[in-house]
Amino acid sequence: MIYLWLFLLSCLSGVLYRLGGWGGEGREKYPNVPGWVFDSKARDVGCSLVAVGTVGLLGLLPPAPWWAYLLSFLLLFGALTTYWDFLFGYDNFYMHGAMCGLAFAPFMWFGEPLELGIRILVLGTLMGVWSGIVGKDWLEEFGRGFFIPITLITLC
Repeated sequence: MIYLWLFLLSCLSGVLYRLGGWGGEGREKYPNVPGWVFDSKARDVGCSLVAVGTVGLLGLLPPAPWWAYLLSFLLLFGALTTYWDFLFGYDNFYMHGAMCGLAFAPFMWFGEPLELGIRILVLGTLMGVWSGIVGKDWLEEFGRGFFIPITLITLC
């Protein structure tokens, strides 16, 4: 049952990631939907809430104090705001994924650091490879958002 919930929450994150990346095109295509839904900050907040909520709801990690959840939310929010083009000169989805994985470092005070390192590598590789081989924007963005919660299983 836990895997079904993990899959569904990952799908929700994928949808939120895509909606936040749609921007003005989404507002034009769906004028009756509130414009904030297509804002990148809605993606940053939505995906962060889903990922941190997934940890809490499904008990994927050892019990942790409230500040680990808050700090991971803030770190993931920050990681979602950039593709690191200011550093590399292009959108680096490998780094984007790795930093999204690193956002759960506060939980490693209560778990195994090796598991965090594995997730950083897995998420960075998945996002980088996925973004390089998928040719459709909607599928690319959905996949990147989907990978954020689903890879939390590597921390168990």
